[in-house]
Amino acid sequence: MSGLIYNLSEINNKNKNDIINKLKIYTEEKGFEVEDAQIAAWKACLEFLIYQYIIISNSNKDYDVTCIFEYFLPLEGGRRPDVMMLFKEKIIILEFKNKESYKEDDISQAIGYREDIFNYHKYTRENDLKVESYLVLTKGNINENINNLQILNKDNFTKEIDFKTLTHLDKAQAYNFINSSYEPLPDILSATYNLFKNGELPYIQSIEDGDIEKAYTKLKKIVFNNMRSNHGKNIVFISGVPGSGKTLVALKFLYNYNQYIQREKLKEIGAIYLSGNGPLVNVLETQIDDALDRNGIGKAYIKGAIKFKRDYMNNNKVPNYNVILFDEAQRAWDEEKMNSQGLSEPKALLEICDKIYKSKGNITLVCFIGEGQSIHEGEEKGIKLWVDALRSRRDYDVYLPDKFRDEFNEIEGLNVVDDLHLDTSIRNNFIDISKFIESVLSCKIKEAKDELDIIKYKGFVIKLSRDFDKCKDYISSMENKNLKYGMLISSKVKDENMNNIKNALNNNNFTSYIDSKDAGKWFLEDCSKMKIAASEFACQGLETDLPIVVFGGDYYINNNQFIFDEGKLKKHIGKYNNPDFIIENIYRVLLTRSRKGMIIFIPKYKFLDETYKFFNCIGIKDL
Repeated sequence: MSGLIYNLSEINNKNKNDIINKLKIYTEEKGFEVEDAQIAAWKACLEFLIYQYIIISNSNKDYDVTCIFEYFLPLEGGRRPDVMMLFKEKIIILEFKNKESYKEDDISQAIGYREDIFNYHKYTRENDLKVESYLVLTKGNINENINNLQILNKDNFTKEIDFKTLTHLDKAQAYNFINSSYEPLPDILSATYNLFKNGELPYIQSIEDGDIEKAYTKLKKIVFNNMRSNHGKNIVFISGVPGSGKTLVALKFLYNYNQYIQREKLKEIGAIYLSGNGPLVNVLETQIDDALDRNGIGKAYIKGAIKFKRDYMNNNKVPNYNVILFDEAQRAWDEEKMNSQGLSEPKALLEICDKIYKSKGNITLVCFIGEGQSIHEGEEKGIKLWVDALRSRRDYDVYLPDKFRDEFNEIEGLNVVDDLHLDTSIRNNFIDISKFIESVLSCKIKEAKDELDIIKYKGFVIKLSRDFDKCKDYISSMENKNLKYGMLISSKVKDENMNNIKNALNNNNFTSYIDSKDAGKWFLEDCSKMKIAASEFACQGLETDLPIVVFGGDYYINNNQFIFDEGKLKKHIGKYNNPDFIIENIYRVLLTRSRKGMIIFIPKYKFLDETYKFFNCIGIKDL
């Protein structure tokens, strides 16, 4: 059981010390030490609620409220709302602070509970309950609304919450609530393990009924229609904002389709997941091996795009697949990078698909398209490479979301399909931070302020510091003790700046960047040790709960715009067609790897002062 249930009338009639003692025993049984400050906080909370109950009962003697105390959120490292009031119409969360004022983190904490209970609690979603959250100060009389969260005090409590319009639930329904499942969205590594271990993604209504399920269902229909019809060649484009779950769509289809192939004993076909992201491929292979308890089985489901091309280009070998799921297809290589008979990567893959079609009778190539993720040389043309590859082809039926209609308007066999674009970020607790990141990279102060207010209202935590010890202290003070965090640093930081960063980190054990092949171990085990950082290459496609994004000196604000370090510009001028485009994407990747929030760390170099002032100016508080 998670949480202790009391009616307000019980609290009014019982001895407070008995209730506090039960709360103490219950909390300690959960493995958390109870200190004197917690005892004092419970006492103040109970006295506050008794005072409010007397006011409520004076106007309606038969009215009562069922409360859940200390509801431990499963898998959340000890996070727990102080009090939840249950009504037929809504859940009201009360986060008590035994003080006269509040900090920004108190607001974030209360908002975070609201968003998590709304998004991940099955009883709440199945009963279509609204969720409201309040910060309650047991001392003082502050009456403010911050980020659309009302501060309550002794005098305004029953004025702000209109109990007359609410139908309270009984204890039996409260027990149904605390026994209902709560499943926070796992990171991509945990989701992959659970999918291949248990055959399903977690039950989350926003996934079950949202973009991921719609895109998956549409893709399934296209593939199976192709198999059942007169056979043919399909290419499907599925797009999405950063963190919207494109990889989850690919992995869910990969798992379910191959399970179907095995059941039907169709040995000559199946699905394969390809990615040019080496670290992601290595990690996913490992997770599948662990989930299925068979070493090497992950390689049957997941392959690096480079190895796949090497195995099947310029020879007569035919893959035993009729569905190819190509993730991050916007990063496909151009002809120069491919360095093979004038073929771009899209053209090369289409030629491999031609061989599959000739042998198997049908082929579907699924291209998952992200936004602003090109970080290697040869990736800068993006979606245009696919347009060029299909321009001379009339043998493919092309399925794509409406957002690509104009780019592909010259292509024959075009099918514009709803549900192939995922526009809701699920990585950040369903908070879309992409607009905020774009306004930051464009140095638009007003837009950045406005977007920051929006993501704060949804519970996203973002902090700023020039003192790395403060970053570490802040993380250690976080309520959730299971948080994964780690340092993210651009690979383009100059060697001399990296040495300076080591000093700024006050970390003699810091040893620069992880190797791509070690990305899995870093994300699963080592990231929180902060002895080594991940570059954009190692972290793309992956995430931590609370990364520390280091601005290391290669990209900084000067005269109200981001500029690239000139030394690096000269070094890479021949490698990239547009170095500014690449470095902007590097920071777009670094700034979108977070699940719950991020800390921006800007070392105390004078030339980074303007960058620090910008972040501070738009409303990100210094630790």
